[in-house]
This record gives sequence, C-alpha cells and structure tokens, in this order.
Amino acid sequence: MKNRIEHPKVFISYAWGSQEHDEKVIALATNLKSDGVDVVFDKWQLKEGNDTFKFMEKSVLDESITNVLILIDPTYAKKANERAGGVGTETQIISSEVYNKVEQRKFIPVVFERDAEGNVCKPQYLKGLLHFDLSLPDTYDTEYQRMVRTLYGIDTYKEPELGNPPAWLDESPKVSYKSRVTSDFFRGTASDAVKKSKFSENLEDLKKQILDYEYTEKEVIPCYLELMPFRDEFLLLVKSTEYVQEGYKQVAKFLEELMYEIRRQKTNYANLKETFVHECFIYVVAYYLKKNANDALRYILNKTYFAGTSNFNQEADSYNCFYCYNDVLDNAVCKRDNKKYYCGTAALWIENLNVEVCNKDEFVSGDLFCYSASFLISNYEKGWAWFPLTYVYNSDEYRGLFANYSKRLVSKEHLEEMMFVLNFESINEFKEQYKNVEEKFRKGDLKEYRYNSGFETAKSFWDYMKSEDLGIRN
Repeated sequence: MKNRIEHPKVFISYAWGSQEHDEKVIALATNLKSDGVDVVFDKWQLKEGNDTFKFMEKSVLDESITNVLILIDPTYAKKANERAGGVGTETQIISSEVYNKVEQRKFIPVVFERDAEGNVCKPQYLKGLLHFDLSLPDTYDTEYQRMVRTLYGIDTYKEPELGNPPAWLDESPKVSYKSRVTSDFFRGTASDAVKKSKFSENLEDLKKQILDYEYTEKEVIPCYLELMPFRDEFLLLVKSTEYVQEGYKQVAKFLEELMYEIRRQKTNYANLKETFVHECFIYVVAYYLKKNANDALRYILNKTYFAGTSNFNQEADSYNCFYCYNDVLDNAVCKRDNKKYYCGTAALWIENLNVEVCNKDEFVSGDLFCYSASFLISNYEKGWAWFPLTYVYNSDEYRGLFANYSKRLVSKEHLEEMMFVLNFESINEFKEQYKNVEEKFRKGDLKEYRYNSGFETAKSFWDYMKSEDLGIRN
C-alpha cells in the first residue's frame, strides 16, 4: 500500500490536569502501544533533572516522529491561547510548523474532553484543522480505530479510481432539468396548499404543451416517439403524487381533460396522441399497484370520466375512455421490423419502456389488472372488457407478478384491499360478484380475450383463484 506506515511513532502533547485526566491520557498511550504505535510520552521518557523544553522541542521537531497527537480540552485550549506553561511552549513550536507548511498531516488535533456545556474547545491556531473526537463514550471506539488507521497511513475513505466517461453523457435526458428541480420541490417542506397549487400548474402547463405540439416527422413511428419526452415528464409528476395531497385526483383530471381535448383536435395524426394517453393510463395503474397506493387506485379505476368520444360527445364513461386501438401504428411497427406482431403498439411500448417508473412485468400487470377489474367494477358499464394489449408480454403467466398478485386473494387481508380498490361495500358483495363472473366464464357467457391470430388468452384473476378460495386464510 502506497501510503502505509509500517512503524508509526507519535508524540502526545497534552495539558497536565487532575489525576483522573492524567490516567485517561496514560490509558490512551497504553492502548496505542499495544496496537503497535511507538509513543513518546513525558510520563514515560521524561525523568527528573531532564530539560523539559528540550524534550518538547526535540519531540515536536524529531523527523522520526510521524505524528503529534494534540489532546484538546478546555485547559489545553486556554493555556495554548495564552501561551502559558508547557502547553504554551509547545504551542509556539507547533504553531510555527502548522502555519509555515502549506500542507501538513503531522499535527493531529484530538478532542479529549469538552467543556461543561458540551462544547469543543480548540486553540485558535488549530481552528482550521480537522480532528478526531475521543470525548464521547458512544463513539470512542469508532473514532479511536479511525485515528489508528490514520497513524498507519491508511485512509478511512479511499478515493476510487478515475473511471471512464459515462455512456449516457451524450444522450438527451429523458426529462428536463427544470422538471427534475420541480420534482425535488414536491419532496420539500412547502405547505400542502402550495404543493397542490404547484402540481396543478405543472400539469396544466404539460397539457398545453402536448395539445400544442405539432409533429416534425412524417412517419408514424418517429411521430409517436416524439411524444416520449412528454410521457416521461408526466410520469415524473405521477411519482411526485406521493408528496402531494390527493395528487392522484389531479392526475385523473389531467388524463380526462387531455383525452377530451385531443379528440377535439383535427391534427391528431393517426390517433397518436390518444394512444399516448392510453399508454400513460396503464403506467399510472401499474405504478400505483407497485406502490400499494390503494386510495389512488380506487379513485382512478372507479371515477366517472367525461373524456369524449370520436364524435366529441362528453358522455359519462369509465376508465375505458382511455382505451385506443391504433391499427395504423400497429401495422407500421410490424412493417418496420418485418414481423407479424400481435400488436405493434404494444411492441413499441415495451421497446421504449420507462424503467424508472416500472419494469416490463409491472407494466403488463397494470394492463392485466385493468382487464380483470373491468369485469368487477360497477361503474364499468361497457358491453366489453378492457382489452390488455400487452398480455402477450406476460413473461411467466404462472409465477409472474400478476399471477402472484391474483393468488394472494386467498388472504383475507389482501381480499379486503382488493374489495376497497374495486369499490365494494363488503367482502360478501365482492365474493358474490366474483363468483357471478366465474360462472359466466364457465358457461361461455363471457369469452376469454385473445388476439385473432393468437392461441394464448389474456390471463385474469379467475385463472389463478377460484371463488371458493377467496379469503380463506388470514
């Protein structure tokens, strides 16, 4: 090791005091000796008849001394500042060494005792030097070990090797610096009212940017990818709802108003902005599932939305209003990759996943949850269920995230959470509706969803949990 000192040798500078104080100094010197540190100490080396001044001067200036430990207490600080007694003499010698050397590591202040109020009393000439603190019993052992490491030339915190420039250095950031700063604001100490106002202001600004945005590309896929920075700005705000009182309500309002305004626009090329909202909604559900944000999920999934339809009517609707089938984008992705994807849109979503918000399994689970919930939520009045475009990316349909989530319904606690999220008044009411859907699947009155050219079906709660097993365990 480059800075390792094989045989450290120290001189202890201290102020004589009470017998108890001197015994503490002797104990420290003894411990250092037992840990292999050679100690020059007046109690051991200075004999009657010796010249104390020469002993101190020789010990301080001796080049074989690798460090001088200056044991600081209120008495030492007072004598050093007043240049009184032996401490004053040592101070004159040491201070000139400290002041005249631009870089020095030989003289080490050690806080040994504090004053009656618990304050550290440093001599004026040592104010700018970092110190070790042996004055507190709770941290004595840790500080002693740090000090001994230093005496052996071993740094407690080793500086790492200089690495290579990061790969992301030349990449465009997913979200702007301004948005990052705004996100930090919501984690701060501002009042709830100020945070809610700021959050609303940011969502309104983002909505306007999306509505005003005009595509610069002519091809469908590049046009859709141009919307990704807006998506990531939105998701950063979704993550901030943890710190904004009922921020999820503003998120729902944002999606509702954005979808309505998009449908009123005549420039929504190939329904790309509608598909963008569809993707954002899945992220919202997936993220709140991940965070067990049950209040947010309950509100988002059960709210009545007025997001408009293709003919701009603002009819009451469920979260199904955020669903958008985009055959133009599907075909473009299939053509780009020369593959027959079940759904090109879903392939593009997975390809450009924002992993800072959720991973692939979490995103797909959010989509599948919307599918299963649509059979149970009373406010979902459509004659069809939510079609989970991403179900073919359910990587492990028997042991994956959604499967495990569904299997947990055997627990009464988890069942009660599900009952709350899906807005049921009682466990019995939930079980009755659950069993009713199960019977319809069994009789064929409800068909499992799949792509026309696909064999596998979209998985639901009922694939993993029978109605008679709901909540049978604590």
